[in-house]
Amino acid sequence: MRDIRALFLALLVMGCSQLPESQTSEGGESQTPDRVIWNGRIEVTEGGKLKSVIRAGKISTFEKRKITELDSGVVVDFYNKQGIHSSTLTSQRAKVEEVTDLFMAQGDVEVVSDSGATLRSERLYWDRKERRIRSDTLVIMTTEYDSLRGFDFEAEEDLTSWRLQRPTGQTFRRVGKP
Repeated sequence: MRDIRALFLALLVMGCSQLPESQTSEGGESQTPDRVIWNGRIEVTEGGKLKSVIRAGKISTFEKRKITELDSGVVVDFYNKQGIHSSTLTSQRAKVEEVTDLFMAQGDVEVVSDSGATLRSERLYWDRKERRIRSDTLVIMTTEYDSLRGFDFEAEEDLTSWRLQRPTGQTFRRVGKP
């Protein structure tokens, strides 16, 4: 009986550990968000017209680092300058750096334009001020005329005008036709 008590006490001591008071990043700043919104929605307007709507299962804001992290399914609806829906971006997670106003989407990123073009990548950057998207990783671009893979992608957020470096794949465009 005495051995069982000693064993139980030893297991209890081994199973307990001191919890850290707060998690900190390498720079010593807290990794605990200042604000968390579940099933959040952020509307961005310009001149009274809807520019984008951002939705995520979880939105965490870090005031000192000036970063907002989105995860649990990110959806961004883009609207053109007239306030009409033009395309939708989806990803597993995203981060917004408030100083540069740059939005980085990661994990199964897909942009589908209302005109039918589709872009797929693992990482995509969205410049909200310039209304442009770009990717430094492999992308797959599919349109009515194209099925291409390449790198260094850059486009308007509605995928109407785009550029792709080192493309491979197929295109069914005719010379002089869009």
